[in-house]
Amino acid sequence: MKYYVWGIFLCCLFACQPGQRDKMISERLIQRLKDLHLLDEDETIYQFYSNYRKRIAGNFVSSKRVATYYIDDRSKSKDEIAFAYYENIRTMDTLYRSAQVGTPHLLVTTYDHKLIKVYVDGSRATVQSFFDKALEQWAAHRKQGVNPDIKM
Repeated sequence: MKYYVWGIFLCCLFACQPGQRDKMISERLIQRLKDLHLLDEDETIYQFYSNYRKRIAGNFVSSKRVATYYIDDRSKSKDEIAFAYYENIRTMDTLYRSAQVGTPHLLVTTYDHKLIKVYVDGSRATVQSFFDKALEQWAAHRKQGVNPDIKM
């Protein structure tokens, strides 16, 4: 009986780990992101956050870009898809809380003055990890400079 209780406790403990959301990206979702032209074949997603169903809304940090999307199956006019390749990002601000939006987000400004908000929520550690990975990738790619061949 004692082992049974410990087994249930450990299963609950590991099943509730917030870090698992990043690893739970299905092949179906990856294919959907490719169909939306948000992911290339050779691209890896490092951090992912969705405040709704993953197929409808999501925000992510990958090996090439930061991206956000909202797909409204009822009205295509409400669809929002935005991304920025790291080489084309001028500034990236981390906002933990703002008066206008209660959800932490990255405020990304591109060289062509496009603004993109990439949202993430969760524990302070989860948000910090998302921000850190985005800033790390941007710093690594920023040295390469602007790539004029990349269309935003």
